[in-house]
Amino acid sequence: MSSDKTKTITSGEGKTYVLDKYGFLANPELWDEEFARSMARLQGIYDGMTQDHWNFIYYIRNKYQEEKTLPLLVVACLDNHWRLDKLRSLFPTGYFRGACRIAGLSYAFLCDVNIWHTYETVPNLKSEYKITPQGFLADYETWNERYAHLIGDEWGLSEGLTDKHWQVIHFLRNYYQAMHNIPNVHEVCEAHNLELDDLKELFPGGYRRGACRISGLPFFA
Repeated sequence: MSSDKTKTITSGEGKTYVLDKYGFLANPELWDEEFARSMARLQGIYDGMTQDHWNFIYYIRNKYQEEKTLPLLVVACLDNHWRLDKLRSLFPTGYFRGACRIAGLSYAFLCDVNIWHTYETVPNLKSEYKITPQGFLADYETWNERYAHLIGDEWGLSEGLTDKHWQVIHFLRNYYQAMHNIPNVHEVCEAHNLELDDLKELFPGGYRRGACRISGLPFFA
């Protein structure tokens, strides 16, 4: 990808595609499978696209072409009979930043369809908060509920942050404030009568990169 104002990506066959300023294909109508393969490599899919990858990419393309829409993350997983962890294993950078980029959707289209789709790509976190290279809040004291909602929006939770989310978030913050350390995942599950699968469902990013990150805890403690 170029470092100029106009971003491009060049395929292995030498074909060049123009990207918008957020790194999405500027014109979704110019998408083809060669673009998908090239973008997939940039998104960390180094071993090639499997049939599961292609099925999901064409699911997104069909929604775009036939219905002029894009399902929310949870709906897309349900339509494909996937769990969130399967999507994350296939698309390391996520639904919008990964799968939708590879499927050739533009940032402008995401905005037109539903502004909530763009929260994963809008640099709100970096503009409002100091973020570490690992993507965590640099200063525990600067955390607020807006920060938590911004992280939650990345995950595309159908009901947003629920009481169960907030119980875990406040537990983690109180524990860290008192102990200057992070409890292990089993302590958190036991304190809230949760199984590990329940916690993963609440926090799609997992324990450290999900529950701890949204609570404003540091990556290392």
